[in-house]
Amino acid sequence: MNSAKDDEIYWNTSDKLVFNFEDNEECQIFGVSQTTAICSQAGTFSVDDDADDYLKSDITPSNLKPLLSVISEKTLTSILNAENLHNVHQEKPLVQPDITLRRILLGQPFMLEQYKSLASKTELLDSAIASGDGNAILIVIIFIAKTLKPSLIQRLLLERPEAVNIYIRYLATTLRTNELTDLLTMLGRSKDAAMTNLQIVLKNTPNVERLLQKLQNCCRMHFTALSDCREGFYVQNYIKLLEWQVAVKATEFSKPLDIHSSVLDCLQNACQHHWNASEGSLVSPTNLSKQHDVSPRQYQCVALTTRASMQAWDDIESIVLTKGWLGSKKLQTSLAIEDILQILHENQAPSSLLAKFLSYIDDLDRRLSLAKKLQCHRAVIDIFVLQRDRVALSEYKSSLHSQSEQYFYAENALRASTVKWKN
Repeated sequence: MNSAKDDEIYWNTSDKLVFNFEDNEECQIFGVSQTTAICSQAGTFSVDDDADDYLKSDITPSNLKPLLSVISEKTLTSILNAENLHNVHQEKPLVQPDITLRRILLGQPFMLEQYKSLASKTELLDSAIASGDGNAILIVIIFIAKTLKPSLIQRLLLERPEAVNIYIRYLATTLRTNELTDLLTMLGRSKDAAMTNLQIVLKNTPNVERLLQKLQNCCRMHFTALSDCREGFYVQNYIKLLEWQVAVKATEFSKPLDIHSSVLDCLQNACQHHWNASEGSLVSPTNLSKQHDVSPRQYQCVALTTRASMQAWDDIESIVLTKGWLGSKKLQTSLAIEDILQILHENQAPSSLLAKFLSYIDDLDRRLSLAKKLQCHRAVIDIFVLQRDRVALSEYKSSLHSQSEQYFYAENALRASTVKWKN
């Protein structure tokens, strides 16, 4: 109470140049208050005095008082609040969204911070969508995403698919994977979130070890919960393939593999560099084929082509031949015999090997046609002998280069006394 009374006495009796709250509005015109008038009558200052005297004050640092000793804290707070309220009333009015959008489209300066309410932001976003300009839509979405809580952003975007698609592309392009995944999951698009995350990982991870780690995380966080997503099966297989590549990379005989090599590319590498690895070994061709369900036809085609290109003729039989009950070898392959012979011929296989595989064709006419096509002269001569066609053999001998091995082979066949020629 004493403090309030002291304040009242001070404001009504002070001879300092201060503001009197009880002065009438009329008395304050041109800054002339009752206190000022009293001081003027007392001769404190005069308009006729020099400018220096007019600006002088009798207040010195020694007699300055602390602010809270002059005015109560409650009164000071009221004054400051009134000043803040006055500043609020002086804020500029909200610019219409269409005007702001026009400035964005024309590349002129604009300010989005003035749109503070949800309604104003919604109207601004709708205006951007109506403009059809992707850049304008993206600018507004980024602003909204920074100033609204996720639940409100979700509600806005759910009703505006055009805005969603633009924002998704932006997040994917800038590799903001976590935000993108959260957004898609929030919108109920868990499968899209998983596939988009997978695409970003595959496209932007050049290191095989790092890619393996990211794919394992992606599979665990996104695809495990999607039981009806068949892509999850392929992701798991790809993880196995990368594990195989990492194991191969650690071997001293490994050939550098592209990080996105297919299963058949990896199988070719295994057939070339790890052919003799034990079947239970991770890097062996047969183990790789079992892991990824490579069909017998695919395996035999890759293995046959790879070993033939390396001139590893001793390995060819083990790929397509198997032992019978009596120890004899028989053809067991998913490949057509024509395909096998073509692969061997293209890789310049010995004529003896070609003749051996031609012998597995029961139809002599078909065998003869293939032998001539592959220029396997020894096989052609043997077929003519089996057909007991002396005339055909003689004509064929004349087409051969004289003094060649095939020429002498045909001549010896014609001289054989054990053959009963039909002509």
